[in-house]
This record gives sequence, C-alpha cells and structure tokens, in this order.
Amino acid sequence: MTGYLRELRFEKCERRGKEVHKLLATIQAERTYILESGHDTQFAKGLLAAIASLTPEQLYSPVTLQPQPGTDEAVLFCRVWVGSELIMTSYGEESNWREISKQALAVTKAAASMVF
Repeated sequence: MTGYLRELRFEKCERRGKEVHKLLATIQAERTYILESGHDTQFAKGLLAAIASLTPEQLYSPVTLQPQPGTDEAVLFCRVWVGSELIMTSYGEESNWREISKQALAVTKAAASMVF
C-alpha cells in the first residue's frame, strides 16, 4: 500500500474477550485507510523502527508499506519504502520499544503538523 502516513497511534480494544493493544496507522491514498496490527507483532515492530529512523520531512513523500511473509505462517514483517528507498533498520530483543514507539509517533506528529 502506498500513500501518505498521516498518523500512528496505539489503542486498547477487546478481541476474543481479552483486552489487547493495537497499533493503528492511518494512510492517505486514493482514500483513507487505517491499518491495524498487534502492538508487539513483527509487522508493528518493523513499521515503528522504520518510521522512527525517518525525519518528518521524509514523510512529505508517499511511503509504501509492503507486507513480507516470514518463514513461519504466523509471522508477517513490514518493509517500509520512502520513494524508491527501502528503509533498513535493525532491532532485536534488547530494543527499547517504548523509546522507538515514542520516536515514531513524534516523527509522524511533527510531519502532520507541518503544511504539505
């Protein structure tokens, strides 16, 4: 999916009788899409790490979110492209996801507050 990343946010909701946390990404393409992922999935981690590494100015360009299946059917990764550039980031067990999430939210919020 290619479009402008307008917002990232976390939301608590109930799924299958349990309270869960979701990452919601609002993408403006030919219409507005809201992509939902579990907050601690590989997809969410890849998206957050990539966006956290960008500047707000880079979000003036459309981004492409490309689902990438893992070797296990239960795993789905997120590749993020800005224009023709694949945003390569690394993360692991020791990554501070609270800080990465804060940075990704800050970059997205800063980009949204500027005039496009």
